[in-house]
Amino acid sequence: MTSTPDLPGPAESAPEQPTPVKSGKAAPARTRKRGERSGALTVSLTSSAEGDWTVEVLVGAKRVVSSTPVQATDVAAVSRSLPPAVAEVITSALVEARRRQQERVAQLREELAAAQRTLEQLGVD
Repeated sequence: MTSTPDLPGPAESAPEQPTPVKSGKAAPARTRKRGERSGALTVSLTSSAEGDWTVEVLVGAKRVVSSTPVQATDVAAVSRSLPPAVAEVITSALVEARRRQQERVAQLREELAAAQRTLEQLGVD
C-alpha cells in the first residue's frame, strides 16, 4: 500500500492565519475642504511716501494676494470701520500724503509758469 500525505479535502480548509496588526495610530482623515487654507491670515496695508497704497494677504507663510494697489479713498473708507487708534494712524498718513502732494502741485505750477515765461521770451514774431 502506498500512503498519501494528509491533504485537506474540499470541505476542509487550512487554518486561518492571523492578519498582521499595524502598530501606531492611523493617520487622521483630512477634513479640510479643497481650497481651504490653514494658518493665520495677515492683511498688510502699506503706504509710500508719495501717498500710494498697497495691500497684500498672507495665509500662514504663503502669499495669496501679492502687493496690489489700493485707492487712497478706499483706504479712508475702510479706516472709518476700524478701531479709533488704527483709523487715527491711517488718517494721519493720508493727511501727510495730501500735504506732500499739495506741495508738489505748487512746485510743478511754479516750474510750469517759469517754463511758460521762457517760452514767451523765445517767441519769434
